[in-house]
Amino acid sequence: MASVESRKADKEIGTEKDEIIDSQPLAQALWDARVPENFKTPHLPVFDGKSDPSEHLMAVGTQTTIIGVAEHLKCKLFSGTFKDAALRCTSK
Repeated sequence: MASVESRKADKEIGTEKDEIIDSQPLAQALWDARVPENFKTPHLPVFDGKSDPSEHLMAVGTQTTIIGVAEHLKCKLFSGTFKDAALRCTSK
């Protein structure tokens, strides 16, 4: 996390990609981890902040474990399941 924070402090005029990555709730090491070329993103449930977050976590965890997703990919995929209020909360 320190590298993301220091990048934010040192950033003058960043690229759009840098701005997107800086707004994500993941450590830099997770963003740096490679995604296999043949990886197909599974359809996962979305979380909008209105349902039980524990149930959402279990549902996403179960589905990604069944198909054998690596831990670093689970984190990336999980952060993509947020929408509406839940998404706004993670980007603060």
